[in-house]
Amino acid sequence: MLLIADTGGLITAFNRFSSNNAAAQEALFAASVAVVTPLVMLEVEHIMTRDFGRQAAYSVTDWLLKSAQQQRVVVPEIPVATLQEARMVQNRYADLDLDLTDAVNVVVAQRYRTNRLLTIDERDFRGIRPLSHHEAFHLLPADGPGG
Repeated sequence: MLLIADTGGLITAFNRFSSNNAAAQEALFAASVAVVTPLVMLEVEHIMTRDFGRQAAYSVTDWLLKSAQQQRVVVPEIPVATLQEARMVQNRYADLDLDLTDAVNVVVAQRYRTNRLLTIDERDFRGIRPLSHHEAFHLLPADGPGG
């Protein structure tokens, strides 16, 4: 199973104090590949540094880089065309006030032909229809492994 990893989903998977930690870790580690955009990596490092300190942030970044070497994590390039399409998603769902990272994840999900997102941001992603043929996003860990 391939999934797109969002900022909150990754932080939850690495935050042992989170009530959803075990479920987020299970979803992340069950994935054959997790796609983590550079925007998500930047947000994760910023939030982890702010909330848990620089060493915690480095630990997560190191894990992501090691997993990328093992081909369990993919860090895709984000060309201008992807950013432009993400802006169109932001405009289409203006009432959700999406940040660029979430909108890029929607576009990247289409590129990888998946509707599976590791996220705790249910409000936004339940309100967005995937750009692919899928009816809705399958949010992990909330929706469980099926679907």
